[in-house]
Amino acid sequence: MGVLRGSDKVRSENKVKDLKYIGSATSPHQIEGNTKNDWTLFEEKGLVPKVGNACRSWERMEEDIKLLKVIGANAYRFGIEWSRIEPEEGIFNIKALDRYRKFIDLLIKNGIEPFITLHHFTNPIWFYKMGGWANKKSVYYFERYTDFVSRFIKVKFWITINEPNVYAYNSFVAGVWPPMEKSIFKAIIVMRNMLKASGRAYRVLKENIKYSKVGMAHHVRIFRPFGKLGKIPTALREYLFNFLPIYSDVYGVLPPPSGFMESLGARADFVGINYYTADTVRFSLKNIFGEDVYIDGLWRNSLNWEVYPRGIYEVIKRYNLGREVVITENGITTKDERERERFILEHFKWIKEAIKEGFRVLGYFYWSLMDNYEWKEGYNAYFGLFTRFRERKGNINLRKLWDLA
Repeated sequence: MGVLRGSDKVRSENKVKDLKYIGSATSPHQIEGNTKNDWTLFEEKGLVPKVGNACRSWERMEEDIKLLKVIGANAYRFGIEWSRIEPEEGIFNIKALDRYRKFIDLLIKNGIEPFITLHHFTNPIWFYKMGGWANKKSVYYFERYTDFVSRFIKVKFWITINEPNVYAYNSFVAGVWPPMEKSIFKAIIVMRNMLKASGRAYRVLKENIKYSKVGMAHHVRIFRPFGKLGKIPTALREYLFNFLPIYSDVYGVLPPPSGFMESLGARADFVGINYYTADTVRFSLKNIFGEDVYIDGLWRNSLNWEVYPRGIYEVIKRYNLGREVVITENGITTKDERERERFILEHFKWIKEAIKEGFRVLGYFYWSLMDNYEWKEGYNAYFGLFTRFRERKGNINLRKLWDLA
């Protein structure tokens, strides 16, 4: 992993004194309501909680802009739901795309920079039935979808795929997300296809929108070994979960086991980092990835994830790889708004420390704007600055907290 030391090069050039973009993040299936995708099939079978109306943002997008202004946002990361745009293979819904386009125009009119995510875990039903991301044709289908969207929508910032590592693990290793399979072999194929698809999407976006800035949103965790043997599964997690997807995105090649250093033909313009938590890992004969160790006395959120603010500083330093960093997600699930404010302030302090040392952090997005559908947790997680029904919880203004940190 000697290549990571190259990240120090960024410290002496193009220093940024402040965050240019600050705002909140959402995903379409989690807030729009009444979506029809592969998750819908599993909801109907009772295998995952039902999304229902979610936050009704498909109908009430304009109201979400008011919430963004309340929290002092000048940027908004949100997603386009592929299943709305291409409900059947090769058949595109212009009306749905126009709904997104008009929303984007209104964001810009209100001084809010759009950061668009093209894929955030959900897939069209037809795509799922043809094998989803395990099918090598998935790369072509995603490229075609990206091409269609970017011919009609012209914005600067694009996130091709959100957390391919989390998708591959939860869907094909843990088997708790659709298609609920358990196959490490398939997980490797899925990761490979998603990274290749992102590379193809990058080239399409650059061709259709010359001024575009393109990257992925990577879920990055702090992994700490418990005991000497704990270093083995910790290193494995670090490589497969953190290093591999970011390295592929930035350097445009596929390292093992996803590939044999073949070129993706594209290199990200920025590194998107979703940071939430840290794991302590011990060796296990039953699991090559080890087992998580619960340590008493640590700050934890309501899902029992460890809260480790310094970790955001550590991952910025370790995984910028010479690029600008955008914190594409960072948040806490809690019902205590004083704790939420503390969480944001503590993370802001460590981001400022990274900037002070010369690392380039372009933006920060708190997850999430509203309490929403949190996948297997349903509506039992409370990440939002507002409730599902757009009621304000506290008095958090992200820009003011940034200035205060």
